[in-house]
Amino acid sequence: MNAYRGIFSPVCTPFSRNDQSIEEDKLRNLIEFQLENGVHGIIPGGGTGEFAALSFEERKRVTEICVEQVNGRVPVMAHTGACSTREVIELSKHAESVGCDSLMIVPPYYEVPTDDQLVAHYAAVSDAVPLPIMVYSIPAHSKINLTPEILHRLAEIKNVTMLKDSTSDLTQFQQIVTEIGEKLIIFNGSDVGALAGLVHGANGCVWGVANATPKACVELYELVIEQKNYAGALDLWQDLYALNYFFETEGYAATAKSATRMAGIDIGIPRDPFTPLTAEQEGRLERLMDALGALAEPAALTAD
Repeated sequence: MNAYRGIFSPVCTPFSRNDQSIEEDKLRNLIEFQLENGVHGIIPGGGTGEFAALSFEERKRVTEICVEQVNGRVPVMAHTGACSTREVIELSKHAESVGCDSLMIVPPYYEVPTDDQLVAHYAAVSDAVPLPIMVYSIPAHSKINLTPEILHRLAEIKNVTMLKDSTSDLTQFQQIVTEIGEKLIIFNGSDVGALAGLVHGANGCVWGVANATPKACVELYELVIEQKNYAGALDLWQDLYALNYFFETEGYAATAKSATRMAGIDIGIPRDPFTPLTAEQEGRLERLMDALGALAEPAALTAD
């Protein structure tokens, strides 16, 4: 069976309310919550994990904790994207050394490489580290749209075997599935496009909302892919979509941390300059979580 399918959770990085340091025990608790509710893979250091706010050593430590805690139960795919090829290689070698199964790599961001430079970047990482690579297309943040044309070139690189598509462009997504679906394992990465992505050929979703609602996210995957129960999936999606839209429009890291706390797993606050949700936002979020049946029992909702 293909290990790269289903719901891969890019786990949040818990930060203390006191000094915003990483709280390792809470990260371990979060991972257990994910696994108990059926997620198919864990991704440390992704965007949902606020990797851009972590130091190099913190990124490595988060990866180590995830590998230790998962302990072989599902694949661990470390996000090792950075602005320079040498940094990506260093993070990727570290991920391999501690037992990660694969890598997710966003293109270099801030200054945009040419297509040739981008291909050379991924090829250099592939040559340096023998792990499967998921290329991560998120043009809203990286300024690079991994079009079918460039993906054809990337798919020729030895270890590039997967794509996370966070473009929210369903037309392009369908073209990619049609043209490259036999070369790359394709995951949907657009939260509000999760149902559409699965219906249109994705092997699974890399889905930050799974931090707070792993059971519902896994259920959607099972309804679409395993049961072909599209009516049931659409019914579930009505409430899931509303929550996903909140995540994408009200502050992603803050929402992920509030929603996950409401689910009974306290993971602290976002790192500065980002701030927790307001009381008004929390009230609206709680109603969305309640509609999904994702709220923890009241006794479990207390924060440390």
